Amino acid sequence: MKLQFIRWHRFLTWIAFFGVVTWSLSGIFHPIMAWFGPQAKNTMPPTFQANAETLYKLEKIVDKLPIERAAIAKVVPSSEGNLLQITEADNSPRRYFNLETGSELFDHDIAQAKWLTSHYLDLPQENIIDVKFKESFSTDYPRVNRLLPVYEVTIAADDNLLKAFIYTETGALAALNNSFKAKTQLFFRALHTWSWLDTTGHGRVLTVALFMLTLVVIASTGLYLIFALPSRKIPKSNRRWHRRLGYLLWLPLLGWSASGFYHLLQAEYIQPISGLRLLEPVQLESFAVAESEMAQWRHSIGSSIPKKAHLNAISLNQSIDKKPLYRLGISVPIEESMSNYQQRKARFGGLPLERSSALINAQTGEKESVKDQDLAKELALQFIQSNSNTIDNSKIDEIKLVTHFGPNYDFRNKRLPVWQVDLNDPAGSRYFVDPVTGILVDQNRKIDRLESLSFSLLHKWNFLRPLIGAEKRDILIVITLLALIAMSCFGLAIYLARRKPRARRVGSSLPPQEASGYIKASN
Repeated sequence: MKLQFIRWHRFLTWIAFFGVVTWSLSGIFHPIMAWFGPQAKNTMPPTFQANAETLYKLEKIVDKLPIERAAIAKVVPSSEGNLLQITEADNSPRRYFNLETGSELFDHDIAQAKWLTSHYLDLPQENIIDVKFKESFSTDYPRVNRLLPVYEVTIAADDNLLKAFIYTETGALAALNNSFKAKTQLFFRALHTWSWLDTTGHGRVLTVALFMLTLVVIASTGLYLIFALPSRKIPKSNRRWHRRLGYLLWLPLLGWSASGFYHLLQAEYIQPISGLRLLEPVQLESFAVAESEMAQWRHSIGSSIPKKAHLNAISLNQSIDKKPLYRLGISVPIEESMSNYQQRKARFGGLPLERSSALINAQTGEKESVKDQDLAKELALQFIQSNSNTIDNSKIDEIKLVTHFGPNYDFRNKRLPVWQVDLNDPAGSRYFVDPVTGILVDQNRKIDRLESLSFSLLHKWNFLRPLIGAEKRDILIVITLLALIAMSCFGLAIYLARRKPRARRVGSSLPPQEASGYIKASN
């Protein structure tokens, strides 16, 4: 039995060596991109403040706009002050209207992207060289970033050119690249995902899967031999260090290989369902208030908004029965200055900007009894019905507010807070609804969450983040990967040493009864 494990461990040496070195080197480059890649000077979006007067201005212009319906309508900050931003479709530039006059600022989405770039990078707009509207993913902006459409803004920074990818709907910096990060990403994808085999179709999956299974076998046989072979003094340093490192590294190697294999199969053969979805558009004319009722409407608005409240979000929503609603977000105080560590933590962990919210009946100005939670449930049900599915309220298991990013709700969505709606259906469906805009931000199923948890814990080691933080976790991962490369080099050296021809007597052979002695001698 031991002899069979030894033979398999040796037989897979070259394949395992290539797999370990390739994936370890490329894995090291992932934290290197975070450590040495370009960083935004400001991680928080531009400050937006409004009050009841902002609603008065909005009410005056909303029924005079040259648009009847909007997928998303909300007030946003800009270089021109607060503007009404209209999203008509998920793949078109957004339109902007002055709150004082109702006039449209033509092609302002480009100006908005420039202004946001200047804010995040703390560079003058005069440094901007080029702006492109992107409707699809590319090498510089891969699918992993999720958000589309975005503006690719090229800007000069010192002696370097930066590419900022701006998602104007939420005012988010979706990605930031320079030549170093772009080359590192290309290297990572080539060696870690073997993207250069994409043209082979299933050939890439089969090849990568075989290499991963090889690492699973090499780790499993190595683990067996560690405990099956007797502990003794090993004179040769290569063997000694190979065995010592094996004690420490069999679990990380097995975890990375198994979770990578699982991730590969899930990504290739399970149809993904995640992604942003726009629901039924709002009718802008339904927000109009008759002149004779304006005084009472203003009085109701003044009573509905808490005194001294700072609004950081105003959006035009509707209930499931098409009742027009103003949704108001009441801000939380944010520190004026944050350290680099705090900014990075806020970026990946999430920092909600709202303390509370209110839903105002757009026609009466009175505060509705309905809450964000109720609206989120209605919107989730509306999405399910739009897909020709039927479901009743009894099948909704849980509704809760998500205020931070995590394994089930990724930071790449760039949107907080959201409401999580869990369904009691065979797929274990889960929906994430943005209360500000009333859109479906993301969704997943039980099968997606299981793979995501596996990848988060076994591949990214996110279980260490609450204990030691992201930076120390990355350092530990890099040290482990370097140790894996060293262990593989020791193993290859042992294998090559055994392949050297040795003098032996003619006709000599190893009798079966000496097999156990052979095993001990060879280890």
